[in-house]
Amino acid sequence: MQKRSLLALTSAFLISSLAVSASALKLPAVDCSKSQDARCRNADIGKVGQGLPFYLGGYTTIGSGYVDAASNTLYVPVELGNQQDNQGVVMAVDLATGNRRVVSGYDGEEWTGKGQDYVDGSGRKATAYDLGRVEAVRPGPGGSILALVDKGLQARSEIFKIDPRTGDRALVWASKVFPDSARDGATSIRTIESSRVGGEHFCRSAGDDRVGLKPSETFEADGQYIYLFMPNQPSGTGIGLMRYPLAGGKCEWVSQYWPDGTGDVGSGPTINTLSPLVMTSAMVGGEFLAATGPNPGGNVLFGIKTAGGARRTVSALSQNNPARRKGEGADALGYSRRMAVTGDLLLTLGSEPSNSSFEPVLVDLRTGNRSAVEARSGSLKGVGRDSNANIVAGIPGTNQFIVAFDKGLHVLDVKTGQSYLLSK
Repeated sequence: MQKRSLLALTSAFLISSLAVSASALKLPAVDCSKSQDARCRNADIGKVGQGLPFYLGGYTTIGSGYVDAASNTLYVPVELGNQQDNQGVVMAVDLATGNRRVVSGYDGEEWTGKGQDYVDGSGRKATAYDLGRVEAVRPGPGGSILALVDKGLQARSEIFKIDPRTGDRALVWASKVFPDSARDGATSIRTIESSRVGGEHFCRSAGDDRVGLKPSETFEADGQYIYLFMPNQPSGTGIGLMRYPLAGGKCEWVSQYWPDGTGDVGSGPTINTLSPLVMTSAMVGGEFLAATGPNPGGNVLFGIKTAGGARRTVSALSQNNPARRKGEGADALGYSRRMAVTGDLLLTLGSEPSNSSFEPVLVDLRTGNRSAVEARSGSLKGVGRDSNANIVAGIPGTNQFIVAFDKGLHVLDVKTGQSYLLSK
């Protein structure tokens, strides 16, 4: 009975997503090849769209988001402070106007939504579940927002479920116990998490030691599970894809292999065993897509089926070994920035962008072919390099992507080369 309910939930989620994706979205009516609209140039901060700007001074990174077609809204994570602090928010951007609002988190002055109150090891009242260094957001069940927070290699990774109406944050999954000395008592954070999430939500290695695993700085979700790529951290624990039920339960391997090339779960090539750095991903038709690098011959875009764990190379330049090349094109994929998908098209940034230009690379997922994309008009034409540039989201039913560049959001049509400023 439970299995049928989970299958029904997943089917409803996917059908709803497909139906919504097919509906018409409202975007600014701008054609920068024919006009000089204000959106056709890279305007100053606070000039396009109303609401708190993305840039508030200091370090700002706009991460991986998604378009909710039903509300004509882009949800996007914005990191505002340093790696270890609590400054970070999830924002909603109206696609028609570019207007911005904070959905959840701390912007340096004001809190939106609540986390989890507890009493720490010193007997003081405290609150957990901030969005400092929020990396990615994905749609969750019931209209909720799922957000990944990762403050670094030694810190714990957390995935929260955010109520978009109130901004309140609840823990869905974490890589290890909360770092607080209070272990007992009804008000300790460890007791609270154990009672609400369960003690088995950590992903652990096999064997007697049961070491907690640290995932890469990305995740995907499908309405039933969250999917985490494990890059052999700690060493000797295996590489591959794990899943955790959103309703609670235990982590399990979808596909697992080892640095020596052997595989325990799933089938297909043991991708990125020599350099298991995975920092960006997407989900298409039940397949987890991610890029790995740095590889001297060009980075690899790979896929893992969420049902059965089959692995494949989707696209690879493979300059040093042409026999392993997948797809045509001289452009190499990046691995350290975000990627996004719309239809059969995936957009990411090049592996070695020059110091003077913005160089996205488009992948045809049907063939693996790669091609450089040039903004021929509008706000991204002729722009220089931005070290915090990201591909934020694909716009369903179009050839357009939302790009973070120079502390703003731009729309780029990869077929026509037209671009314009959406919000800044």
